[in-house]
Amino acid sequence: MEAVSSEIERRRAACSEAYPFVVDNDGQSVRFEMEVGNDRHVIYLYLLLATRLNMNEHRKHGGLDGTKLFEELGAEVAKCYLGGRAESLVFGTAAEGDGFADKVDDLCRRIGEGGGFVDRYGGGQWAKDDKLDVVAWTPFADQQCSKVIVFGQCKTGTHFADELTELQPGAFCNSWWRSPPALTPTRTFFVAEALPRAGWGRIAAKGGLLFDRCRMVDFGGTVCAEVLRKVRIWTRGAAVAADLPAQP
Repeated sequence: MEAVSSEIERRRAACSEAYPFVVDNDGQSVRFEMEVGNDRHVIYLYLLLATRLNMNEHRKHGGLDGTKLFEELGAEVAKCYLGGRAESLVFGTAAEGDGFADKVDDLCRRIGEGGGFVDRYGGGQWAKDDKLDVVAWTPFADQQCSKVIVFGQCKTGTHFADELTELQPGAFCNSWWRSPPALTPTRTFFVAEALPRAGWGRIAAKGGLLFDRCRMVDFGGTVCAEVLRKVRIWTRGAAVAADLPAQP
């Protein structure tokens, strides 16, 4: 019980007072208590369900794919983290309709670096997204190169240890961009799990800039209304399917 109470307190602090559970009865029980209208409480519940449900078999609820929604949320959180004039987009499977080369061309155009798509070493037709799910960057008014760029990979569930190093921003740019960026993009890993303090450094050493459930909630206060609407719809459907209270 002491270990459980310590972990609950750690998550409460890491979520920046947006943890939707309350400890009652002198630490003997835990109660779910989501504030009406608290967007970060909704995000936490979504991420909890996206961790514990089988997202291969039960990822679609309310007409929405929970794994693709996680990428949209990751893009929003990355933008919130960079702050100010930051921009972001979903590059991976959630950005449907265009081929890989078109996606790279669009990415280079938006961030103003890279010069467009090139298949330098072959294999572009099989690249899909080359493990890149979301991109965020902070532009300058001069529209010149040399800016902070974040390349992110997103994983729901709890089985991600073998995928922490799959995304290699330097190799991605060297393989698919005509010209290298002035600053190599920062590798970022988004995971729906609430990562424990023990082992955090080891995971970060492989995954780069980590956004676990608590960190995503911490920077989820300014997520756009459309993504929040989708999060609410999916979470409500998933809660009903899992026989949980149908809130939010």
